[in-house]
Amino acid sequence: MSEHSRSNATFKNYAISLGVIVGIVLVLAFVVATRSGEHIPSVDYQPDADALRDSADYPVTVPSEELLREGWTPTSSTLEVAESGPAAWSVGFATAEDSHVMFTQSDADPDAVVAEETRGAEEAGTVSVGGSEWEHYDSEDWDALVRREEGVTLVVAGPADMDELTRVAEALETDPADGGAEPREGAESGGEAGSA
Repeated sequence: MSEHSRSNATFKNYAISLGVIVGIVLVLAFVVATRSGEHIPSVDYQPDADALRDSADYPVTVPSEELLREGWTPTSSTLEVAESGPAAWSVGFATAEDSHVMFTQSDADPDAVVAEETRGAEEAGTVSVGGSEWEHYDSEDWDALVRREEGVTLVVAGPADMDELTRVAEALETDPADGGAEPREGAESGGEAGSA
């Protein structure tokens, strides 16, 4: 084989190898672009919050819209009301760090609410959030913050880290006891739920 033929064969092999590498890079770029563009379906939790206000015997607490502006996505809203039973509402969020946090409020038996929402996590003391004390429950893959107020139990829980749980607790706004739209006395505007 002549030297000219060998150089042509070598160039052809280089071109094929380069083409394979470019193809792999393009496929990887496509996969990454597709995954980073995943859309998390969101829900509007305000109708459930309004329905809870109409039926609950306690001032309703809702997450501030500040969370939405910070990149949190509400992914679920579950309302349970019955004429002779407890009134409960849970709203779940995909966090800005791609984890998940659930906020629940209920006037059912507080111990039963805590047992269900903490999922076996152990009580680990208290945490101060916005000047109010929350019970802290901790396990390997689930944390929770709990406030037992008069007539209602509030729980912020999930596999998210404590900073994210605390952020939700800070962003809770509680209606005044007379049913208006402003936070109750003792709650900071745009801040954490006030004391009962």
